[in-house]
Amino acid sequence: MMYAFLQAMRAIRGNWIASVSTITTMTLSLTILVGFSLVSVNLNNALASLQGELELAAYLVDGANVQQLTSTVRAWPEVESLEFVSKSQALAEMVVDLPALGRAAGLVENPLPDTFHLRLLDPAYTSLIRLRLEQLPGVSEVDDSSAEVATFLALNDVLRIGGSILIVVLLGAALFAIVNSIRAAITARKEEIDVMRLVGASRGFIRLPFLLEGFLLGLISAALALGLAIPGYQVAVMRLSEQFTFVPFVRDAALLGWIAGLLALLAMLVGLVGSAIAVAQHLREQA
Repeated sequence: MMYAFLQAMRAIRGNWIASVSTITTMTLSLTILVGFSLVSVNLNNALASLQGELELAAYLVDGANVQQLTSTVRAWPEVESLEFVSKSQALAEMVVDLPALGRAAGLVENPLPDTFHLRLLDPAYTSLIRLRLEQLPGVSEVDDSSAEVATFLALNDVLRIGGSILIVVLLGAALFAIVNSIRAAITARKEEIDVMRLVGASRGFIRLPFLLEGFLLGLISAALALGLAIPGYQVAVMRLSEQFTFVPFVRDAALLGWIAGLLALLAMLVGLVGSAIAVAQHLREQA
């Protein structure tokens, strides 16, 4: 094992141009991937916060059977919470927010309706619940915040599809760089490999230094990418949080550590797979 490790280190130093090129390509790809992951986590956090604030408002006609409507709506499995706000309570809250209306409120009849405020388990149920509410007796109008819901669902779709494409492209670029680097190392040691085969060296013995080389290239690239991305993210959050105090930026050290660990494992896996592909191609050519 030590022999294989020393051979891998020698190959990285001896083939330093290809190694630096591979590390640069992988570091760039992994940095972009970490950056996207951090943006994705923050966007999901913001969308989850927005989801918690989205609600439907069902306005009732005068004389509606509030108790029956309440029991009916609470029985729907898609509804997370239901709050009834009477017209007098709504007017009182409005006067608190706008004291200038206090005098006018005592001179005219309360124009506000009794209202149900509903929060759903999933914004995707919004259209269905709106349709059900409109069919209930005693409901005059439903406000479903459709624009916010459409934005929420569209952002989720774009994030999922765009993220999948970006991950495939970046990992493909990193894998291609590893394969080319290992092939260059194999070419540089072609005569040595031929001698080892002639003296009876096993395929595993020949492969191991190149597998370790790919592993080390992935590990070095991951360390550089994380060294750039994580501190950069922390500085960016510190600056942006001062300007956008309402945005729930992710600062959880455990979550950041989980992302860093996952990226390191992914980089090392790409290194191993890329080197295995390069070695397998060479052995097939020599068979």
